[in-house]
Amino acid sequence: MAHISLKKYQQTEMGNAGEASPYRLVALLFQKLLDNIATAKGAIAQKNYAKKGSELSNAIAIIGVLESSLDFEQGGEISKNLSDLYLFCSEKLLEASTDNDIDKLNDVAQVLIPIKSGWDAIPIENQTQVSF
Repeated sequence: MAHISLKKYQQTEMGNAGEASPYRLVALLFQKLLDNIATAKGAIAQKNYAKKGSELSNAIAIIGVLESSLDFEQGGEISKNLSDLYLFCSEKLLEASTDNDIDKLNDVAQVLIPIKSGWDAIPIENQTQVSF
């Protein structure tokens, strides 16, 4: 399912995804993930539970794609720590969806924002060396 969601995202949001570097694809996934969470918060506030469910389902799928792209051999402890954080985020997103809890969505965003910021801070000359 995660691969179907990624393919759908690539077709609708990224246009020329085949031309994007792996670094850029991950950056776009992080942005879309945070966008999904923000939209889900708005949907909860508006009591639009179908929209909330769709947004959080997409967010969980993106987390699955990010987690499956980790290289545990090369990434070692960093990959393990990211995997643990992704699992935490997925579980919190499920809880937030069940409970319609905006605070839990904020908790997930607070975990993801520093990861995204770190990713975005990788210097251009090092982006081609990025492995998952």
